[in-house]
Amino acid sequence: MEQGQQPNKVLIGIVVAAVLSILAAGAWYSMNNSSTTNVVGMSAQPDTVNMKMNNSNDDTTKITTFIAGEYSATGFYQSPGGSEEVRVTVTLAADGTIESSQVTPLAASGTSQQYQSDFVNNYESMVVGRNINEVELSRVAGSSLTSIGFNDALDQITEDAKG
Repeated sequence: MEQGQQPNKVLIGIVVAAVLSILAAGAWYSMNNSSTTNVVGMSAQPDTVNMKMNNSNDDTTKITTFIAGEYSATGFYQSPGGSEEVRVTVTLAADGTIESSQVTPLAASGTSQQYQSDFVNNYESMVVGRNINEVELSRVAGSSLTSIGFNDALDQITEDAKG
């Protein structure tokens, strides 16, 4: 009986080695072939602008004509300290280009006031001169939550400015 068990141990060892090799190869492949998408305007840096992209599964259509003028809206977001808001005013051209922008901080807490202040001092170059359809801020000067409020206000302005 001893002799008959020896080939079984060898066979089990070979099967275990094969399974481990397949798992290792799969992990290597997964790490080296992960699907990353670079979109114009995205950055690996802390301050980023994500470009809104039309998804073929999305029922909304991209607005291409606007009523030129100045628009304002208040954007809301949740911070660890509670609900916060920012007031956004933009001057919009008929083709959707943001000609100027102003953000008024309306934060209630000290921490949110600091993040909103940092946002206000650094966001403008990511917005002015760009088409409103393409702007979606994700992090500005370390502030990602203020960006949510800004984007909320910008979405409202986009709807208000439809031509």
